[in-house]
Amino acid sequence: MSLASAVDLLAEDAVAQRTSSAPGDAALRGAARTGMPEIRTTEKIVGMSLPNPPSDEFLFHALMESTADSIYFKDRQCRLLRVSRKMALDLGFSDPAELVGKTDVELYGEAFGLGTRLDDVRVMETGRPMIGVIESRQLDNGQTNWTLTTKLPLHDESGDVIGLVGITHEINEIRQTEVALQHLATHDTLTDLPNRFLMLDRLSQLLARAKRTGTAFAVLYMDIDRFKEVNDSRGHEFGDLVLRAVTQRLTKSVRQNDTVARIGGDEFVIIVETVNQTQDAETVALKIEHALASPFTLERHRVKVTLSIGISFYPENGGDTDTLLRAADYAMYLAKREGGNRHLTCPPGASHSIDVFAKE
Repeated sequence: MSLASAVDLLAEDAVAQRTSSAPGDAALRGAARTGMPEIRTTEKIVGMSLPNPPSDEFLFHALMESTADSIYFKDRQCRLLRVSRKMALDLGFSDPAELVGKTDVELYGEAFGLGTRLDDVRVMETGRPMIGVIESRQLDNGQTNWTLTTKLPLHDESGDVIGLVGITHEINEIRQTEVALQHLATHDTLTDLPNRFLMLDRLSQLLARAKRTGTAFAVLYMDIDRFKEVNDSRGHEFGDLVLRAVTQRLTKSVRQNDTVARIGGDEFVIIVETVNQTQDAETVALKIEHALASPFTLERHRVKVTLSIGISFYPENGGDTDTLLRAADYAMYLAKREGGNRHLTCPPGASHSIDVFAKE
């Protein structure tokens, strides 16, 4: 059933299905007779398409009892007048009538309820609908419930707004798919570390924050020594095992707010936030070297892995992401040229050498 048809039926039977004499009944009757200004009535279409169509009251009752969405009416005080059974069951009520007169603050708490009340008041005061708004709410079990909500003003026969009708549809599966796709787009599929795209985004944000606050940070650029020999001698699948094993030790060697990223092949970048002195970044490099000192046992093979690590600092070695990464990459090149299994800091005033290295 289309949204237009549903709303017409909601307005038509809001009176017929209610037995109480709560405030607003007369106005709802007027709204049912005149229809909602925003929605064109479908009564004639239904009448022409079926020889003996069921009544609007019957269809409305069936909709409110069996719909998979939360449908509700509210008065000008944002109190519920009528809700679908789905909405009642989701809130722990067996009878939808138990929700009549309640507000969102009572049902959901102030954090969520006050926000929806602002939306309700805006719809009723402006007379303009709110279409397809994405909302999220923390459930008691700790999970987040994602919904898509539409709210339409409800008018009486004189055109005055006397409340609203809302339809809320759960989009948890869609949201989970979006999150999964976003994760795939920003993380390395082999190690599940942030990829180059996410690393650059975090580095850009950290750089902007450091410029505002006057803080310093470090970038560690590293490469596995003689990794090509591992791939050539034992195959790429074994090389993948090595990369995963190295990833585990790298992540255990940094603080929770630091970023460990795999940017391609056997290259990794670590962003060390808020360093007070150069020794802070060198301490991280030493921890990494210590973590890799013990050989790996993979598929009954003992493998010794070492890294060449280059370190650059903001603001000493550059004021933008590209310059900082090139400086750290150059320092890593110097460490590898000296035999690997070591870390080196990018020397000050090395911009010309870095430019030459970048062109090679």
